[in-house]
Amino acid sequence: MGYFTNFEYAGEKLSDYKMMVCKFDSSGGLETVSSGADVTFQQIRPGGSNRFLLYASTYETALSAAFQICKNPFFAEKQAEPFLSVEEVSALQRWLCRKDRYHRFKINQEGFEHIYWNGTFSSRQIALNGQIIGLELTLYTDAPFAYMDEVSVEYHCTADTPFDFYDNSDEITDLNHPLFPDMEITLLTDGDFKLENSMDHKIMKLNHCKANEIISIDGKNQIISSSLPSHDLANDFNYFFPRIINTYETRCNTFTPNLDCGIKIIYSPIRKIGL
Repeated sequence: MGYFTNFEYAGEKLSDYKMMVCKFDSSGGLETVSSGADVTFQQIRPGGSNRFLLYASTYETALSAAFQICKNPFFAEKQAEPFLSVEEVSALQRWLCRKDRYHRFKINQEGFEHIYWNGTFSSRQIALNGQIIGLELTLYTDAPFAYMDEVSVEYHCTADTPFDFYDNSDEITDLNHPLFPDMEITLLTDGDFKLENSMDHKIMKLNHCKANEIISIDGKNQIISSSLPSHDLANDFNYFFPRIINTYETRCNTFTPNLDCGIKIIYSPIRKIGL
């Protein structure tokens, strides 16, 4: 784990609670941590051969990490009293240990300014002489890797004229594991809208669009909506959501719309980095 003393979670900072990341045990030396590239490979040896073929690879688990927190002596009214009250523990665990959904987690380490994880925590108390001196937290994330802060790119598109979008992810997001970005499409003419990506030649289709209509796509949750409540999306949409694909040879996704429009693409590139 990299060295950091403060972090942000769900819009609040650990320092807001007058706490810091620490380490209570005295062990030292080198340690090995996940770097977002813990892949399990499946191999098979054909009959009569001594060479093993690679036929599948998967991420078996999401990234997790454990660390400890204690009172920051800089904020302590009495540095000789580093203990946490029941009320302080309650407030910390209410903030961190959420069961509703993942929240954004960022650390204050140099080089990590634009990197985040989606996660939630479990917590255990660390006691000394019957009093609580800190908490041991375990972060559980939603993926084997981290993300960069959202990238937002806008295009002013002419009908049947391609435009290029470059995926900056560390992960190779092939046809079987694409990224689904958020999109906002503003139609400038009436018609049946189509959007094709050169990387897979799949086409998003949405019929009966109107000029000035805004189509919003939530890629992660596979949800489409329109600024026109009268648009019958259930029957007019072919339920193919645009994808971003990144092979080792090229990161360029060439999209081609068939109508004049404005297109905004929002996504978080994948970063294979440890915590």
